[in-house]
Amino acid sequence: MAGWIAQDTFVAESPDGAWIHVQKGAAFPDDHPVVALDRAAAEQAAKDGISRTPLFAPMNFGEPEPEPEPEPKAKAPAKPAASRKGT
Repeated sequence: MAGWIAQDTFVAESPDGAWIHVQKGAAFPDDHPVVALDRAAAEQAAKDGISRTPLFAPMNFGEPEPEPEPEPKAKAPAKPAASRKGT
């Protein structure tokens, strides 16, 4: 399960108006409304050129990142039949 971990202790208001106490180190699922609000605010701050520390960080369970697949090598273009020797 992917998720997010709180980077600090704070109180947040959810979209439905409920107050949520967030404890540093608490785990939250990807679809939690407070995580979504923080991600949206972080994206908007980046667009506006504002440096902002996110309230949640992606959980890392020590699993290695997947290796990027190497790009296929481009083949040399085939010579037209008329330019081949012996034809």
